[in-house]
Amino acid sequence: MANRQYKDSVFRKLFHNKRELASLYQAIRPDDEILAKDIRLTTLHNVFLDSQRNDLSFLWKQRTVVLMEHQSTWNENIPLRMLSYADHVYRKVIKFIEAQRAIYQETLVKIPTPKFYMLYNGRPQEKKRDELLLSDAFEEPGGDLELRVHVIDISYDETNEILQACEPLYGYSYLVHRIQEYKRQGDDNDTAIAKAITDCLQAGILTDFLMKNGKEVIDMFKLQWNEKDAKKYWKEEARNQGLAEGRAEGRAEGRAEGRAEGRAEGKAEGKVEGKAEGKAEAARSLMESLHCTKEKAMELLKIPAELQPKILALL
Repeated sequence: MANRQYKDSVFRKLFHNKRELASLYQAIRPDDEILAKDIRLTTLHNVFLDSQRNDLSFLWKQRTVVLMEHQSTWNENIPLRMLSYADHVYRKVIKFIEAQRAIYQETLVKIPTPKFYMLYNGRPQEKKRDELLLSDAFEEPGGDLELRVHVIDISYDETNEILQACEPLYGYSYLVHRIQEYKRQGDDNDTAIAKAITDCLQAGILTDFLMKNGKEVIDMFKLQWNEKDAKKYWKEEARNQGLAEGRAEGRAEGRAEGRAEGRAEGKAEGKVEGKAEGKAEAARSLMESLHCTKEKAMELLKIPAELQPKILALL
């Protein structure tokens, strides 16, 4: 499995600061006053052997430990993942509040209350779920451990109240929505991402974030969608060959890059021309939105050297 230590997500990048987190948590808890100064980040790094890290976690007023995961695909196993994250986060929090004595002291020592959230903007579920329970995974009922994850729909919709209450979350949802729309219209990943960023900047959405982190945003979205596509194709091939789906999942990331390159090398020359036109369109969008040169736009898009002359001619 690919090492995720150097991988990040746009969602995590956008909300990995106290100001934006305060805005997000205020939208979830409208009856409380959520201030950035009352938040202490506890987001984890390198939790599992594959160096995966959780999306967001923080301590609020030393009263509440909040863990959030963003999902673009439905995942019934989020409570189990949260269980592991909670173990690591509470180890940090107990040190913060100097409650190590709770393990050995006989009198009750108070610790912050845990709250778990899954922020979901994937396909609508046939049966809408407002929460996921760890106990749903138990082989037998009546277990003595429970963990409840609240599901929050952050899919782009002008009537979505949580988006209206949190400007950065609205911006993120809109950006993802525009990328998906362009992909549905037939644009490749690079072109869809570049067009969506341009749309946001022209509409004054996430302007500061995108101007400051444009290159990283492009790279993170490209990685996200390329991994997703590669995993889908590998699953299909594995099923055709009679391999178990679990084995396919395990190999997906490790083989993604090589398989993508193999497909690219096998394309006909006519498709290369079409690819150049798509890259040129993406480059034009970035030149307009980020006010950069042709060369800088191609650098941001990581356009291969062999395609650059064709794209320069189209620009």
